Amino acid sequence: MQGDDLHAATERITAGAQIAQVEPSQIGHVWEAISHIPIEARQNTAAIGLDVDAAFGNPDLAPRNPEQQVALMARYWLLDAIVERGILDAYMSDDSLRKRVFAAAATIPCDQNDLVEVLAQRSLRKSAPEVAQKVEQEMRQAGCDPDHPKVCDKFMEWMRDNC
Repeated sequence: MQGDDLHAATERITAGAQIAQVEPSQIGHVWEAISHIPIEARQNTAAIGLDVDAAFGNPDLAPRNPEQQVALMARYWLLDAIVERGILDAYMSDDSLRKRVFAAAATIPCDQNDLVEVLAQRSLRKSAPEVAQKVEQEMRQAGCDPDHPKVCDKFMEWMRDNC
């Protein structure tokens, strides 16, 4: 039953629903837990995926339902891809600023398009060169720049104005 509920929650996001907000402490906890996993083991974040229970030592911080589980992992992936770009380096090295980053990641209005846009560069690096070139060209024609996703600016603005 849990798998069906997780699938349904994922399908709602795929269909265009906003990704639910989560608690900033949840993002922070997952970030800290996953950062202790060796990089080689977390190359495929989907392997960590929706098994957020493994990332939670404190059951009080664990998501209460499948919608929240999916939202937490989607927001983690969003944050991870933004951090990978280096634009949050100054924030992530300071505890008080990092809390603002986690608050922004937990609450920024976002959907599948934001997630796909920010994760595109990572996917393109893993693709065959001819496939990557074609997809990148199609993205640019559609108004997306895989090198400068709009969601990165949106994230910084959200954090500045709301967190």
